[in-house]
Amino acid sequence: MRPPQRLDGFNRLTMDIEGLDSWATSPTATLGILVDDILGFTLWDRRGERSGLVTADLSVDFVTPTGWHGPELHADGRVVAVTADGGTSSTEIRDSAGTVIATGTAWGNFVDAGTDRSATVVRPLATAASVPAASVAPLVRIGGRIERAGEHPRLIVPPNQALANKLGVMHGGIQACAIDLIGNAAVSAPDTPMHTASLRINFFRPSPVDADLVFTAEVIRAGRAVAVARVTSTDADGRVCAVATVTCRRPSR
Repeated sequence: MRPPQRLDGFNRLTMDIEGLDSWATSPTATLGILVDDILGFTLWDRRGERSGLVTADLSVDFVTPTGWHGPELHADGRVVAVTADGGTSSTEIRDSAGTVIATGTAWGNFVDAGTDRSATVVRPLATAASVPAASVAPLVRIGGRIERAGEHPRLIVPPNQALANKLGVMHGGIQACAIDLIGNAAVSAPDTPMHTASLRINFFRPSPVDADLVFTAEVIRAGRAVAVARVTSTDADGRVCAVATVTCRRPSR
């Protein structure tokens, strides 16, 4: 990820996707960090005298889930609205051919020093080289493993300080990646893969990086063309950190 650019009326982040197989199953999971960073950075710039920002809601719609043209993706972030307490930002991600890949929005709350941060903390940019390059398979990138024993599949992210943001809790983009992966896995089958169409995430509390974080998927509907899963993340004490809805669509033939 390149350093963010402040341009005329918007901010931009650029991600190198050289070597990424954009036709693979759920390549959209690679976009989590990019989306979270550009939305958070855009609001961070408008915090004024407040000391920080926490994200409460994150939504992403994947317009073109596969077949991206490299070597780069560009995420442009804009402020939608700002109040004294927080604001909303939006982003549009395009590939090197100018094709719209995804759109996203986030609601963030401004906080002061010493405030109890009850949602995932968003900082302007993930620590450089904190995770492998985007060309690495998403599951490997976050160091997770999927377990299918029992009624509901789970994705477990083991302790890993490299997945932390600057405040020491799990980066919201890493969580979005895990949610995409396990939500998609819950509704897909080897002979009938699906593409992630959208994510809707509510963050409730900071997610630790010093213990397992478990993402559990429950299939809400499995139709022929559209499937929906609910994903819940829990920490080692069983506390819910985030809840998300993942919508997937069967690719057209």
